[in-house]
Amino acid sequence: MNNYIVGALVIAGALIAGAIFFVGGGPVTEKVVASEITLEANEYDFGDIDIFGGKVKATFPLTNTGSADVTVLSGVTSCICTEGEIDSLSFGMHGSDGETVIPAGETRELVAIYDPLAHGPDGVGKIKRQLQLKTNSSVTEYIDVSFTGNVVKNAE
Repeated sequence: MNNYIVGALVIAGALIAGAIFFVGGGPVTEKVVASEITLEANEYDFGDIDIFGGKVKATFPLTNTGSADVTVLSGVTSCICTEGEIDSLSFGMHGSDGETVIPAGETRELVAIYDPLAHGPDGVGKIKRQLQLKTNSSVTEYIDVSFTGNVVKNAE
């Protein structure tokens, strides 16, 4: 009977370790750095957005004011209607694949892309969406930006 208990505990431990590994994104291999990422602004207001006018973009310059390179490990958005890009890293509501680096002393642009028609032709009204980046910086581990707007049907 003790063998069954030991076996069950080993299996439970393996399942818990596997869940932590997969939920946590695997082992952290990036070196943590003390460089800071600064933003000129972390909010943008589009004002009125024509629902049939196509995607709109807002740009957020991110500056690495430290002496070590900062790696952007991942990105995520608050809604399927929103995408983000920084260099070769593209991301959406379901996360991202890959990484990108903001070299020490340099600036990179985080681009927020909003599709006003993503919620259908009746998806009008005020919106607020967020984007978040995770970095290997101990000073700015997360970078949060947001944008607002008012989706309207323009009379033609």
